[in-house]
Order: sequence, then structure tokens, then C-alpha cells
Amino acid sequence: MAQHTEKNEMIKEALQEMIEVAEYCIFFEKSNSVNWKGYAGCYGYPSAILLLSIVDSVGTLIEGGGDDTKIHFKILNNAEYYNLALSEEEIEIMRNGFRNKLSHNSHIMEGFAMIPGSDNYKILIKQNGTYFLNLKAFLSVSKKIVEKIIVQI
Repeated sequence: MAQHTEKNEMIKEALQEMIEVAEYCIFFEKSNSVNWKGYAGCYGYPSAILLLSIVDSVGTLIEGGGDDTKIHFKILNNAEYYNLALSEEEIEIMRNGFRNKLSHNSHIMEGFAMIPGSDNYKILIKQNGTYFLNLKAFLSVSKKIVEKIIVQI
């Protein structure tokens, strides 16, 4: 963490830190750690919080909206950025079902789950009535967005 006098430099560093730590979290394997006996998978909760915070930050910069996260999350469909072609319902699921619940309540809504997944598939998958947040795909698209934003601002 550097000390910044310019907001844009602070944003660049914060986004870079978030993407690097999210990547570490997604590729960490709990089953290989003595601290996580009986658990498997990655650090899903912190990685999802970080990736969703990146959406929020980039959405604020590009879409505006002040404190209105509904406007920030429109960045997910912005053709020049995430370009995910999500429905309004899916954007709300990303914002409220995952982001808000994880950030403010340390859990996600019933009928929602996170998977390490793969980077060559959609970030939001609906299967048998459950919405899955595909962390590797979310990381992959987010890395591209962070690289783009760092150059732009």
C-alpha cells in the first residue's frame, strides 16, 4: 500500500491489489492446508467479495450513480467492459444475492452457491434452481477489466 495524493492512483493500486488477492484466494486449496482439516475448495467468500467490489468500483467510475449500487452493477452489461448480457434479474442476483449478503452479512442467499469453476464458462450459472457464481470465470473477466481501467484512468 502506497500513500497517494491522487484519487486515480489510489484506485489503480486498490484494483490491482483486489485482483491479485482474489486470484490467490481462488487458487488456494484448503485441503492442502493443516488449518482447514475437513474442508475443501478455495477461499470463496473473500474472493467473491473482492471481485464484486471490483464490479462496484468500476461501475462507479464508468456508470456513475454515486452510492447507488444498482447503477454500478449495470457495468456487467456494458459492451466495452464486462459485456455479460445478463438479465435485470441476474444483475440483481449478482448485486443483492451475492455482493450485499456477503459484504454485510457474511453469507449468501438460500439457493445461491459459489464454485471455483473454470475460466471458460459463464460467471453466473443457474442449475436445478440454484444460482452458482463461477469464481474462475469471474476472475478471468475481472482481470481484463482491471487492466483496462488501470490504463484508462
